[in-house]
This record gives sequence, C-alpha cells and structure tokens, in this order.
Amino acid sequence: IISPQPETRKPKKSQDSKVTLQDFEPKCRAGAENSVVIYTTTLRGIRKTFEECNRVRSIMESYRVQMFERDISMDSGFKEELRKVTGTKEVKVPLVFVKGRLIGGVEEIVKLEEEGKLEMLFEGIPIAVPGCKGCGGVRFVMCKQCNGSCKILDKQLNKIRCGECNENGLIQCPICC
Repeated sequence: IISPQPETRKPKKSQDSKVTLQDFEPKCRAGAENSVVIYTTTLRGIRKTFEECNRVRSIMESYRVQMFERDISMDSGFKEELRKVTGTKEVKVPLVFVKGRLIGGVEEIVKLEEEGKLEMLFEGIPIAVPGCKGCGGVRFVMCKQCNGSCKILDKQLNKIRCGECNENGLIQCPICC
C-alpha cells in the first residue's frame, strides 16, 4: 500500500564502488518507470523455484520499497507479460525490475544484497506502507461477479465464462494493486 503522499527513499553512500541503474539492461513495461516489479510464483510445484521466489521477496520486503509483485501462478496474464518484456518464450522466476531495468534473478539480487549495493538502486522510489485491508497482502481477492467459480449465467440461463476474473476466479485487489 502506498500512502497518499509517499516518502521517497534517500540516497545512501556506499563504501564499495557505486552501482547505478545504467549498469542494467532496460526492459520496461508500461507504468514501471518509478517502481520495483518482481515476477514470482507461490506455486510449490518446484521447490527450488518456490524457495528462490520467497528469498527474493523477503529481501525486497526488508527494504520497505514500493513493490509490485506479479505472481505468474495466480494469473497467467503475468506470465505472458513477462514473456513480452524479456522477449523469450521460456519464463524463469524470480525476476526483479527496478525503474524499468532488469536487475536479475535470485543470484543477482543476493549478490547485490551481500555487497550492500541493492539499496542504491531504490533511490527515489516511494517507501511502502504495509497492510492492505482488502487482501491482507495477497494482492488478489475472489471475484464478486462469479464468487470464484469463473462461471456466470447469461440471459438464457446458460453457464458462460466470467469476464471479470482470471482462470483462478480471482481479481487483483482494487485497494492495493
């Protein structure tokens, strides 16, 4: 959640060589120019991927930075969006983008974190305010149109696909997303 007038992160000096966003490849999706976007999965099918996503999420949350998490297991549209942004058919998560630049996956984020360089990338990004009352931080809520079934009745009482929700019967939280 973002406060109405968000504070912005102040620059910090590092003893190591300075890392800047210009060091990373620009790969931008619309509206991501002044934010952090992470693509993850909460699906536990592949343990290593699930644990890597949790590790990156935890690191990013520790900085209290405004972050938009795009869970590809909750909405297949995020997977397609990631394919377009990266220009590849094969999608590997987690992936972190800061101000429209691809920072990398778990190895790159952990390395930057250990070297104390990660926080420098967040300069000027608003600080997040925790606690969404709508979704409890999950970022999705059940569709009110179909109650999560993905099916509604048309005028002739035939079951049709709900046009409001994703394949899981969920919509993005209207409060925080």
